[in-house]
Amino acid sequence: MAEESRWRRRVACTVAVVAVFGVVAVGGAGWYYSGLVLDPVHASDYPLEVMAFNGDEVTLKGGSDTATPGTYGLTWANGNALLGPTVTTGSGTVTRKVQKVLRGELRPGVRAYLDRWLWGDGKPSAAGVPYTDVKVPSPLGGFPAWRTEGTSPTWVIAVHGRNANPAEALRVLPTFHRLGMPMLGITYRNDEGAPPGPDGKFHLGATEWEDVAAAVTYAKSQGATGIVLYGWSMGGGIVPMAVRKLPDEPIKGIILDSPVLDWRSPIALGAQQMGVPDFLVTVGEWVIERRTGLSFDDLDQVRHAREFKTPALVFVDTADATVPVGPALELAKARPDLVTLVQTRGGGHTGSWNVDPARYEEALRTFASSL
Repeated sequence: MAEESRWRRRVACTVAVVAVFGVVAVGGAGWYYSGLVLDPVHASDYPLEVMAFNGDEVTLKGGSDTATPGTYGLTWANGNALLGPTVTTGSGTVTRKVQKVLRGELRPGVRAYLDRWLWGDGKPSAAGVPYTDVKVPSPLGGFPAWRTEGTSPTWVIAVHGRNANPAEALRVLPTFHRLGMPMLGITYRNDEGAPPGPDGKFHLGATEWEDVAAAVTYAKSQGATGIVLYGWSMGGGIVPMAVRKLPDEPIKGIILDSPVLDWRSPIALGAQQMGVPDFLVTVGEWVIERRTGLSFDDLDQVRHAREFKTPALVFVDTADATVPVGPALELAKARPDLVTLVQTRGGGHTGSWNVDPARYEEALRTFASSL
């Protein structure tokens, strides 16, 4: 009996130790995965290699979206070119038309990326629009931004996506410039060159909306009497948070491109693509909420669909492999009185303009003219 009792104690002790190590391992994995969501990353990635360039065409190797239909930039360290349609595809290579090399030397061996923004980290002058660099005051400090002029008292405030910058708005800037609408391309906390948040982490819109509020205050101080908030990707989640938090501001409309309206869905998709088990996704979400104090339920804009009173124009692309389009479709179904939905095909994440610029810009003009 004594031997059996000792054996049972040893088994119990072993099970307890294994359980502790299991919890630590799962918690550590959840902490690591949460960091992939919350930690800012400012380094550029160049997945493509230039194999050949003859002045009119460039052959690229690598990447998963090199043959994507539409108009794009090709950006490399200290260089940028505008690309046209795909000419041919080979074994792991794609040859595209080159419309113009804007800066730098395009040659074999250059590492680059396919640029949906067209002009890399450029400023409005790249799109042919004069601008002024400004600082948006906020409790965290001055946020770098650029500003263009116009005759309209309604300003467009552009809110870029996660780990991006205001250059994401350059594709659409000429459309608003022709409409006479000033645009303010802003940065927010934890952007490169901008003030950090208190913990240096993304809060997925739960605190970044405050920086949009500061931009609204700045625009009003400069004469704006109406505001259109325009957000891409994570910016498309920050914008509706700002609208919900700022019911008394003169926000006349919102425009969302590939918006993150429910963070659970892109986190689950990213985990699936990385081969992360489902249970670790749940752990990671729990860790994210505990590390930041945010609530995924509060960030679920579809859940709060009845709260919105502001007209919205929403762009999604059915080939988006980063942010599932389901929540945007659900929002449009829940609020057909407010939401105008434009669906494109083949452009991928934030690629609706690139795959069909004429349709995209016509939707912008029609929406802006209706406000």
